[in-house]
Amino acid sequence: MLLGAYVLFALVAPQSFLMAQTGQETGGIPIDDPVVIAKCGGCHTRNDSGAMIRVSYVRTTPEIWEQIIKRMVRLNGLTVSADDARHIVRYLSNNNGLAPQEEKPAFWDAEHRLFGTQEEESGIPAALQRTCNYCHTIGRVLLQRRTAADYIKLANTHMALFPGSETAVFRPNRRYTDSADVPVTLTQGGTGYAMLQYPTAVPASIARPHPSSSPDSETPGKYPIDSALEYLSKNQPLITPEWTAWKAQAHSPKLAGTWLVSASQTGKGRIYGQMTVTEGLTPEDFVTTTVLHYPDGQVVKRTGKGVLYTGYSWRGHSTSSPVGSKADPGFPADTREALLLSADGNSMQGRWFWGGYQEFGLDVQLNRLGHDSVILGTDKSALRSPSTEELHIYGGNLSPAMKAVDVVLGQGVQVTKILHAAPDEVDVQVSVAPGLPASMHTISINGKSAPGSIAVYDKVSYIKIAPDASFARLGGTITAKQFAQFETIGYANGPDGLPGTADDVALGPVTAAWSLEEFYSTPNDDDVNFVGSINDSGLFTPSLEGPNPQRQKQANNYPTENWGDVWVNALYKGPEGEPLKARSYLVVTIPTYIRYDQPEVSQ
Repeated sequence: MLLGAYVLFALVAPQSFLMAQTGQETGGIPIDDPVVIAKCGGCHTRNDSGAMIRVSYVRTTPEIWEQIIKRMVRLNGLTVSADDARHIVRYLSNNNGLAPQEEKPAFWDAEHRLFGTQEEESGIPAALQRTCNYCHTIGRVLLQRRTAADYIKLANTHMALFPGSETAVFRPNRRYTDSADVPVTLTQGGTGYAMLQYPTAVPASIARPHPSSSPDSETPGKYPIDSALEYLSKNQPLITPEWTAWKAQAHSPKLAGTWLVSASQTGKGRIYGQMTVTEGLTPEDFVTTTVLHYPDGQVVKRTGKGVLYTGYSWRGHSTSSPVGSKADPGFPADTREALLLSADGNSMQGRWFWGGYQEFGLDVQLNRLGHDSVILGTDKSALRSPSTEELHIYGGNLSPAMKAVDVVLGQGVQVTKILHAAPDEVDVQVSVAPGLPASMHTISINGKSAPGSIAVYDKVSYIKIAPDASFARLGGTITAKQFAQFETIGYANGPDGLPGTADDVALGPVTAAWSLEEFYSTPNDDDVNFVGSINDSGLFTPSLEGPNPQRQKQANNYPTENWGDVWVNALYKGPEGEPLKARSYLVVTIPTYIRYDQPEVSQ
């Protein structure tokens, strides 16, 4: 079967694929780990320099190494224990990983930020979007480094596993009009295995473009796969200056200690807390205990574990006892973590995520707590002028003996009483004077400041829905549902008195009434009756997948699924006067049946 696939390559591969296969590449990354050699060396033999076939010519992330191992188990009969697989992923991520500068631009893929990002990558040629991006996120492509020869082998692998990719994607409309075979010779390769000797070119009488062929418009005369391989070989080579510099100084940082957590979650608001990190069984393993304060007053304690790959790339997993209502998936009981450690080792930034499609998440900033006091922020995003409010200020190393005069919130905002003081939280009562202009205020406590921490305003001038467009997926029977969470953000006009200008002040989430409205794209459009529902917290729950007998949208009267597109409307009724309205666009589509997710890297 495999030999037949290689013969197929010789017949259908474009000229750029046709390379001699009689020897090994040179210049690969040496592999010296005994577990990797024992488990992978049976097929991926090593040369005198310690380079292994294929393995030594790839650098990538833990997620992709995990996928590669799974594919070896599934298709090539690899037998490996969970402990050995975990060891291999760690070794290859460290030895054949990415430098921080290489991983950061596409780290959104590891964070599962899949909406609104793929087309925003700058400098990506159409060839990649027309080949790799058809099936994968573009982030998956950008997080790999290979030699030019290995990129070609990767393309060949795709054609072997997915034969339709060659004519449907790699070289659209390519046709072969002769039935003659390409002359292929079976030889003894340098590895000791029988290998195919390809000709240097396919005879024109055997493989020639069909008159309707569609070469890549960016490079006349070339097909998308040829342009894609050229781009990848030039811009994402195996060895780069960034990787060489990082390998020379990479180490296992000391992360044990207390870290301050600043986070935000769509539909929930600002979240603050502390995470205690202790060392695990190896220098790369850590145990975490986290306490989080939600704006609604809930305090959640989480316990978990983390792994630091390549000296800077954190993957973690944490759990907590259920919080909130079981009907509210926006409160996580089980989360995964993807964070990048800063160059100085004192901060981490990334996302904690969960859900059937990882659509829920917290944007997280961690900062190592030292000896100085630190102010993180408050439970409220804005204070109304005039008003009397209770305010929770979160931080670290705060003085339990502080007085009202020690807390300064800016002109016109006076702290009248300390209600509670602890090292990580201070609760105060504040009085906001009338007539204050809309502006951002700095919080200062005993000389330590957090600039622009809280807004002061007199009225909400307009509102926006975040995100301004989203999508959800049907599910609930054989697949998970993909929810969509919306929130309403209030804004106050700035000094120019005009809405939508640069001096406007964002006031954070405001309470609104939610509804769905038909987005008319066809006559008698009825999507709003079938796609799902939205609750009073802005959480959209999609309907079940599969044909719905109650929905006969098609002309032939067959039942169709509950997909469609609708407007999401928010109505804000505050004390300022007239109600304010905003809308967002929502597409509800079918489930994703093929997934490229690797949760094991967090364990």
